[in-house]
Amino acid sequence: MDLETAAQIGEALGGIAILLTMLFGLRQILEWNHTRRGEITERIAEHLSTPMVQRGMGVIANELEEGFTVDDVLSLSREEKNAINSILVGLNSHAIMVFQGHLSMDIVCAYYQPYSMILDNRFRKLAKFINSIWINSADNVEQNGVGPFDWVIWLLDRMDEQPKAKLPVYEQHKNWKA
Repeated sequence: MDLETAAQIGEALGGIAILLTMLFGLRQILEWNHTRRGEITERIAEHLSTPMVQRGMGVIANELEEGFTVDDVLSLSREEKNAINSILVGLNSHAIMVFQGHLSMDIVCAYYQPYSMILDNRFRKLAKFINSIWINSADNVEQNGVGPFDWVIWLLDRMDEQPKAKLPVYEQHKNWKA
């Protein structure tokens, strides 16, 4: 084998090594993205299972009638208001994650649609009410109508565009196998 042939074989093997390294790197990136999405999904479950959020769901469902007023919200205890706020902050965070592509709408809908199908109007009204307090506060004159819970409304709008479950989950997925 002459020197030129050996150099060509060495070049080809080097190219193959680079290609294999790139494929391994791509596999690592895909694995990392999958793990990251799983971790973000776990955060939704953790958020919804906190006592504060559970309390907030109870307040929204049981203490605030469908046509509640600003006075109804203002008459809630500080603890009840904090519980409602924790739900809205979580929804806001999850909306931003969906918008940025870190969280899929399918996952968000799986967690939130059972609640939003019943409480959607109340979530919206609360987000808009708190936004209006924020926007109209003297400390916030330069925000040009931007409220802290605008993303909640965006997320609820996107969830409304998704198909609604026609059957209970246990019926819809009764033949599911891992």
